[in-house]
Amino acid sequence: MRIATLVVVALMATAVAVSAQTPYIAVYFDAGLSQESKNCPGPMPDVLHVAAVNFNTFVIGAEFQILYPPAMLWMGDLNTPPVTIGNTPTGISMAWPLPLNGFSPVELCQVSIFWQCPGCEPTFWDSPIRVVPNPFTGFLGMVNFPQNELIPGGGLTAIVCPHTVPAQETTWGQVKALYGE
Repeated sequence: MRIATLVVVALMATAVAVSAQTPYIAVYFDAGLSQESKNCPGPMPDVLHVAAVNFNTFVIGAEFQILYPPAMLWMGDLNTPPVTIGNTPTGISMAWPLPLNGFSPVELCQVSIFWQCPGCEPTFWDSPIRVVPNPFTGFLGMVNFPQNELIPGGGLTAIVCPHTVPAQETTWGQVKALYGE
């Protein structure tokens, strides 16, 4: 009986740890909110998507800032809610008149940018687009409904021109031979 109780407690602890999701705000290169890296397409306009994910409550506000790399020029924020103070490069606070469902990803806004790079050359490799706390309030996250409590979140980093280092294919035996078995 004691072993069965320990097994049940261990399984419950594992289930809680697995179900815990860290809330975050991220920049995506596609409307489907799945592409977090992109090669520079050359000088042209484009749209980024900013979304809040894993907040698991109803939300009525958000605060964050986005630090853009030299590969892109911020042109303006699009589709912001009716109550918006600031903008994404200097720090933004936003609120909605009706709560949004934070149990699913919530698109906070779209950002109009202009690519300023001719392509992915070494100068632009691994250029980060970072989501950080609002510099005026020091807060990064959402406000829940109906309690109006601040829910802190993390900021993810999107990458422009991800650079990969080539790897040589080999076998486990060849790796062991390098170190004398």
